[in-house]
Amino acid sequence: MADQYLLGTIMASILMFFLLVGFWGCKRKAHLAPGNRSSCGIRAEKGGTGTDVIVVGAGVAGSALAYTLGKVRRAFASLFDFPEDGRRVHVIERDLSEPDRIVGELLQPGGYLKLLELGLEDCVGEIDAQRIVGYALFKDGKGTRLSYPLEKQHADVAGRSFHNGRFIQRMREKAASLANVQQEQGTVTSLIEENGTVKGVVYKTKSGEECKAFAPLTIVCDGCFSNLRRRLCSPKVDVPSCFVGLVLENCLLPFPNHGHVILGDPSPILFYPISSTEVRCLVDIPGNKVPSVANGEMANYLKTVVAPQVPIELHAAFIEAIDKGNIRSMPNRSMPAAPHPTPGALLLGDAFNMRHPLTGGGMTVALSDIVVLRDLLRPLHDLHDASSLCKYLESFYTLRKPVASTINTLAGALYKVFSASPDRARIEMRQACFDYLSLGGIYSSGPIALLSGLNPRPMSLVAHFFAVAVYGVGRLLLPFPSLKGLWIGARLISSASGIIFPIIKAEGVRQMFLPATVPAYYRVPPPS
Repeated sequence: MADQYLLGTIMASILMFFLLVGFWGCKRKAHLAPGNRSSCGIRAEKGGTGTDVIVVGAGVAGSALAYTLGKVRRAFASLFDFPEDGRRVHVIERDLSEPDRIVGELLQPGGYLKLLELGLEDCVGEIDAQRIVGYALFKDGKGTRLSYPLEKQHADVAGRSFHNGRFIQRMREKAASLANVQQEQGTVTSLIEENGTVKGVVYKTKSGEECKAFAPLTIVCDGCFSNLRRRLCSPKVDVPSCFVGLVLENCLLPFPNHGHVILGDPSPILFYPISSTEVRCLVDIPGNKVPSVANGEMANYLKTVVAPQVPIELHAAFIEAIDKGNIRSMPNRSMPAAPHPTPGALLLGDAFNMRHPLTGGGMTVALSDIVVLRDLLRPLHDLHDASSLCKYLESFYTLRKPVASTINTLAGALYKVFSASPDRARIEMRQACFDYLSLGGIYSSGPIALLSGLNPRPMSLVAHFFAVAVYGVGRLLLPFPSLKGLWIGARLISSASGIIFPIIKAEGVRQMFLPATVPAYYRVPPPS
């Protein structure tokens, strides 16, 4: 009898628990229903919708962040809408139609690992994305293959290349599938500030109506053309070159499933697949001005200067792409992260930090930053203590450095090394880099692990960079040293130092190599 009574008590308790949880879940879903979130008038009142985070921009960074902060647990918790992070996210994007860009098309293996960590790996599915397993490097008609060191990774881990717009639309769909993520088309014009604290944003809707949205945390991810970054950082944007983009159709790359880098004159030329039938070509042109497309100068430049340097397998398709006339260009921007810690706001993605796109590292940095930010925000239930939250999130700028600074520094250094120069020391450095990578083994796998985001270690980057320089000096001094060889070798070391040290200085020496010595590194979450 006692056993039956005990069993009945346990069953009744379990039933009561499920009823209470179900009631709480229904209330939460009603609170998040679209009808309660879509009125501009409601949003204009502080706290009107209980939004936790406003995300400005729905590109790769903004969409991935919105999904990450808004996603719910699967299995048992998802039945009752238990939040994993409990964030109600309002995404405001200038244009929700599919973007059409010529960059952001190559995701390195390190970035794919971050996709897996964020639960977004299916976003590279159903868009005809191509698996990338390494690079092919060409110089003066000679080629060498450089494979990603994927031996210790799961079989699915590799790079991916695709149409940027298709990938972004998949990310947006993934974020919008969550009940507590609201996407809205609108143009954010300014931040709302009170006593130095960002409280929300002012934006214009698609219909032109001016609205205000409020949240305890606003994260700006509106890309390289951000009009909000000046309030949140010290932007020192450099434009070292421009990319001219073409799409080659129905042609075979010399090395399938590889990115191709031609060390051309005056600067690199890139080829990589973006679908099963298309190959993207990006021609780098130094400076911030390119020949005119309208008057035919660009077509003439591509045919007379670039085409003779293109691998023979791609030559006919390259000329055909020029004749079709769909030639596009965009400036390549570089901007170190120099944030102004601001209560209530944070920068992310290309609005915050850019590097030369030669190495395709931008999405890897952004996704890695989102993982860091997710882990920092996870223990916080209340985001309203703006001052404490701001001090705590200063650790974000240090914790992101190993990945970000390695990829940023490598991108800037490789672009300078790979570009042609009349300087004999730079010529020797370029040849030494090609020969060093061609040696295979650790000499190629080490640098490629850095480039791919699989080994984000700044010290390893510096070691390999100067190993290339020393290798170049050795080539000059063997078999018999000469005064001329010694002089050029000394200039080579000096040139290598002049390339990498300014980039490291801009990234922050202490944060890059000794992050554990930065006080913010140890900050604990404010009490919630």
